[in-house]
Amino acid sequence: MSVSANRIWRQLPEETRISAGKLFWAEPKSTGKQLLSASLAKAKNLRQVTVRKAPAERLANWTAGTLSLPEPIVEELLKNYLLHEHREVIISFLELLKIPHADGMIDEAFDLATPSNEQVQKAARSLLGSNDRMGAVLYLQYLVLQGGPWATVEEVLAAEE
Repeated sequence: MSVSANRIWRQLPEETRISAGKLFWAEPKSTGKQLLSASLAKAKNLRQVTVRKAPAERLANWTAGTLSLPEPIVEELLKNYLLHEHREVIISFLELLKIPHADGMIDEAFDLATPSNEQVQKAARSLLGSNDRMGAVLYLQYLVLQGGPWATVEEVLAAEE
């Protein structure tokens, strides 16, 4: 089954989507705010000015309640949520693979082709056994969205279902 950001978004509990929305709207320099505002206005049948003037709490709730948003926006919502709420999961995964990072952000000089598929899958299975299973599953789904060397994680997730 192919993974999309919207599919992941729809599967999240509402309180998780609200948390992700709050983080997104609290971010002062998010480039996707204008696109998300336009998407919310269309989805909620509102004028864009109404959305732009809405308080952050209402924006977060509207964001959480909108189950089909532009893929890049949903990816940004997921990334921000993971970095804020599940950074330990990200760090654990990167350390299992011995990937150099700064607080969960991969060092730009690192060649992502370095870890083998087997190493990535072993690290993914190990992560799924962690205390934060929900965070682990969400992070691994997010990695699959990124493709490249992370695409092999999809096999691990499929075996877990």
